[in-house]
Amino acid sequence: MLITSEDNSFIKKIKKLKDKKGRYEEKLFFVEGLNSVKEALDSDFKVEYVVVGEDVEFEFKGDFKLIRIANKLFKKISDTVTPQKIMAIVRMPVYREEDFIKEEGVYVIADNVQDPGNLGTIIRTADAFGADAVFTINNSVDIYNPKVLRASMGSIFHIPVIATANEVLYKLKGKGVKVFATHLKGEKFVHEVEIDKGVAFILGNEARGVSSLDFVDGFIKIPMTGRAESLNVSIAAAIFLYESQRQRLIKNKQNGIILKKYSQMR
Repeated sequence: MLITSEDNSFIKKIKKLKDKKGRYEEKLFFVEGLNSVKEALDSDFKVEYVVVGEDVEFEFKGDFKLIRIANKLFKKISDTVTPQKIMAIVRMPVYREEDFIKEEGVYVIADNVQDPGNLGTIIRTADAFGADAVFTINNSVDIYNPKVLRASMGSIFHIPVIATANEVLYKLKGKGVKVFATHLKGEKFVHEVEIDKGVAFILGNEARGVSSLDFVDGFIKIPMTGRAESLNVSIAAAIFLYESQRQRLIKNKQNGIILKKYSQMR
């Protein structure tokens, strides 16, 4: 069966997912492009539908419904200017913060981060450097915003990303996790502080910085010798997370083997 009408009920349902209100009413979100669809199908997320254009070949198997629509309709449901004519409609996971908070974990907290590209890049970076979870607080952009999902490059399916409230900071601190933030009043540079485990990095709004300063255990600085006054929030996240992983590698009993492996990949 081929859907050709914009008035079709299924098309109307998918169009609702472009808005935050519609996503949370349906408890669904969508990802676009072949790679993102593959990531969704390979994950533990429940893919409800795979939607493809009338001329798209698709051979993946799974517990989902394959819906074929006219190519012209993709411009109505897509969030991109040039749709790839394939998307997955995915059920939102139900996470419990307590399942991911542990004494030796590494976490990222996005505090009122508004730019979807920045949040998506933070998620991707947290995934790359082995963080245990990403939490968003204080009206950060929706984690299922299509632009966030595109910027995450599939990492939304690899690492728990949970929209929550400031209470998560109490839970982290209750497990002994230390919360760090960058600030000019920081007395040490990021590489001078032990951040290999049991740490959370709180990253503030692009313009106003961290709003939840009362929860911060320590302020640290990123060494900058150029004339730029500040760094993009996602770059700051990458520096934190890279340094945390660097320290873990060094402390690992097998770090010589691991570092040799990485050097051979270059």
